[in-house]
Amino acid sequence: MKNLLYLFLAMLVLAACGGGKSDNTDGSDSLSDSILDSTLLADGEDSLMNEMPVSKAIDGVFYDFIATFCQNSRYQKKRIQFPLLRTVNGEEQNIDEKEWRFSKLHFSSDAYTVFFSSFKEMELEKSKDVEKVTVQWFEMEKDRASNYNFEKIEGQWMLTSIDEHSIDQDPDSDFLHFYSMFAADPSYQAEHLAESISYDGLDPNDDDEFDAHFVKNHKISAANWSENLIPILPSQDFSNINFGQDLDNSSSERMVSLEAPGSGFTSRIYFRRSEDTWQLYKIENY
Repeated sequence: MKNLLYLFLAMLVLAACGGGKSDNTDGSDSLSDSILDSTLLADGEDSLMNEMPVSKAIDGVFYDFIATFCQNSRYQKKRIQFPLLRTVNGEEQNIDEKEWRFSKLHFSSDAYTVFFSSFKEMELEKSKDVEKVTVQWFEMEKDRASNYNFEKIEGQWMLTSIDEHSIDQDPDSDFLHFYSMFAADPSYQAEHLAESISYDGLDPNDDDEFDAHFVKNHKISAANWSENLIPILPSQDFSNINFGQDLDNSSSERMVSLEAPGSGFTSRIYFRRSEDTWQLYKIENY
């Protein structure tokens, strides 16, 4: 397939695929690896964002808040409850303000993943009623899940604690392992498809990249599967933002949203548990 959308999405998330974070050399992309280093990043390194005024309405929707939190180091420090409790495999420690280093969390990549177990749960992203959110970072090779817990306190979002543990201790560990393999291996993808896949996006049968049109509810058989139908997905290091989704090993539906705020493009891939495994049954590329 030669459609420009697929080429653009592939290039957009290339840095996030596999070890995408390791390409960042400023040391600010990994919170769990950096917070014990007492050398603070200079505020001048993100001076443009530091000088931008912050609206009082930013605490309404979590997405508005977290975008500034991840890009403005001065604002970030103001929105952390120090001393910050950090728990690593059950052992607790406190982080003082002087030990903290600026971290971009999931904004270190151009695109990030968010998991849902139902379409209705997507409404939580824009809800002003949500008062607790966990930003999660999964590092499969290190077998580490890092949870950054935010709470709205007196109307303001604050980072209140960090919890790090093995991937297998996460309630959604079954799907996390499946997703990592699905994202990394085209052959594994082909083995985990429904007989018929519903597709919304640029017509996969149209090779005219300058005059392609969108199709909706287009049916693609498993026999005609192409890895180009979905963008490159981060497979080893990837994120989730938990607004209260029902994400555990007992639920049978998953939607993975690959979100790229800088471009406005979003890809959503839907999975359903079939007997003892997961199968892809729907794709949306917008």
